Amino acid sequence: MKFARDFKETLASQDFPLHWVKNAIPYGQLKKCLKKVQRELHDLGLDPDTLRALLDSNTTAPVALQYRLKAATNSKFVQPKLTVYVHLQDGVAVDASLTPTSRRFFEKIAAEIRFDHLDTNSLKPPQNPIQENDDPKHDDYEKVEVPLVFDGQFFDLLQSDVNNLDVLQAEERQMMTADVDELGKEVSLVCRTSRFSKSDLSRWRNIFELYLDAEVFFGTHESDHGSRSSQMALKQLQWFQVEVEKRNLAKDFKLRESHVVFLRFVNLNLNLLKNLQFQELNKLAIFKILKSTFMSTVEKVSVADEQHRVR
Repeated sequence: MKFARDFKETLASQDFPLHWVKNAIPYGQLKKCLKKVQRELHDLGLDPDTLRALLDSNTTAPVALQYRLKAATNSKFVQPKLTVYVHLQDGVAVDASLTPTSRRFFEKIAAEIRFDHLDTNSLKPPQNPIQENDDPKHDDYEKVEVPLVFDGQFFDLLQSDVNNLDVLQAEERQMMTADVDELGKEVSLVCRTSRFSKSDLSRWRNIFELYLDAEVFFGTHESDHGSRSSQMALKQLQWFQVEVEKRNLAKDFKLRESHVVFLRFVNLNLNLLKNLQFQELNKLAIFKILKSTFMSTVEKVSVADEQHRVR
């Protein structure tokens, strides 16, 4: 539970806006739901050792499992599907490696399959009556979908939380875009040149050249390209601020308005950095919850695939 505590403390200590914190991934709630998933699987006889054995692609057992996440019909939500492939001999699953609980679970499935077959064929005459010398034993492979109630609840909750984060990010992006547009207008005003008025055009040109060199949020060099992590973005932003101070670019503004605009420019970058930190924290929480006890039990489910599906 160390991460749960660290996650909660980080949310409280980083001065994130209150409405951000309210929309953060409810890690503790998801962990509680995950424990219900584990109990549900255990009640079905699918303990960790049995799951690992049955999900092993190299297994020779007459029973096999397949776990998948499928998109729900007409919905952005995903549905967990646990498919059981049962090798039946005369309607009985035989596998010495099964635990007693697992055996009872598969015997119940076999009984339901046998009942369904009898019900379906009760009015049909036998096509190939068994002769006296025929071997009465026959093998069947049956595919059965196992309902996972709490597993479905877990992914519904997680998907809903991720959707809320998407909405929050869209709103923040819209506000950030408006702030950038307004800042651009203010910079244009203080850089306006005329014969009889002061202008800070050259200083702002130097400031923006430094900012481009800093590559705060995006790297453009071949060996260092793509989006920055929050740690790297913070380092580059600090370098930019130090260089501006060393060259006295902000101190030498001719217009008082330029000082105000520059402060807004720095704060805009700090807000963007904080937003990036919040996103990374929630992505880490999602990764941790998917890689926790249940996901490590179901080893064949790719954590990377799960992350892609819940975005």
